[in-house]
Amino acid sequence: MPITRLTSEVVSVLMFLLPGFVSAGIYNSLISRPVSDGFQVVVRAFIFTMFVQLFAIPVLELSRLYEWSFLSSVIWEIVVLAFVSVAIGIASAHAWNKDYIHRLLRHWNVTVESSYRSAQYSAFAFHRDCYVVMHLKGGRRLYGWPGEWPSRPDNRHFLIEECEWLVDDDRTPAKGVSHILIHESEVEMVEFMPTNSDSDPEREP
Repeated sequence: MPITRLTSEVVSVLMFLLPGFVSAGIYNSLISRPVSDGFQVVVRAFIFTMFVQLFAIPVLELSRLYEWSFLSSVIWEIVVLAFVSVAIGIASAHAWNKDYIHRLLRHWNVTVESSYRSAQYSAFAFHRDCYVVMHLKGGRRLYGWPGEWPSRPDNRHFLIEECEWLVDDDRTPAKGVSHILIHESEVEMVEFMPTNSDSDPEREP
């Protein structure tokens, strides 16, 4: 087989598969439940490849028909595939992080699951407009705004802002502290406090 023909076929295969891997990589980096198993990563990439090609092929055909591009055909194809792969990766991650698909399936009684990896993450994701009271080991209680919370296996900390220590019914501001990082092993219980309380300032999630 001639070298030029082999090279051309390799390039064609890469152009077909690579956008799916780009979409999968973007999606995997943005969701709260990333896939680490190599086989699952490849399977997900092939699924994204199918969707990328499904959306990209009509665009490429229309661009050829109406002569939309001033670039060479190869460069224009790369541009379209790159745009579609990035768009699909971001859109898929957004749909997953907002629980859109599972919410629809729950409405149809197909499943009772959510897209979030744990009940803890789901509670924080569904109540982004709430202050929290963290009940810590040793009977300590910390009131504040949850800036971040554990979302991945390698992220096991809560980031609490506007911190105040609770002693009985009194609040004591943590003076000189802008935020506190708490390991999830130190947390025994979390209370979610509505922000429409007279004592709480309004805060956008």
